[in-house]
Amino acid sequence: MNHWQGKWALITGASAGIGTALARELAAGGTNLVLTARRRDRLAGLAGELSLKHGIRTLVCVADLARSSGPEEIFTFTEAKNISVDLLVNNAGFGAYGEFHKVLVDRLLEMVQVNVSAVVHLTHLIFRG
Repeated sequence: MNHWQGKWALITGASAGIGTALARELAAGGTNLVLTARRRDRLAGLAGELSLKHGIRTLVCVADLARSSGPEEIFTFTEAKNISVDLLVNNAGFGAYGEFHKVLVDRLLEMVQVNVSAVVHLTHLIFRG
């Protein structure tokens, strides 16, 4: 029996890779999904596929966690839809590669925003209850 069946999960970075794989696994177990990432077309395709195949509810929220307003936008979306998130999957993230001094500082700060700040901010917003 799936503990998350009938509950809501929010997955960041759901448009590709591990995020898509996690969405498929949760959907197969009957979990309703809020899918979020930057690419609407990929999210919409995945949402449609999972709803049809597994009979779950899916919602798409396009947001960019590299922007400091990204977590608030996602939270506001869930609030407007009256969704209480039971499971938060902070999957979005990326790495900057190369010699540190050669990587643009803006890219490094964007990476910290997505990989650290957005995770803390979104988790606090969703579970501050």
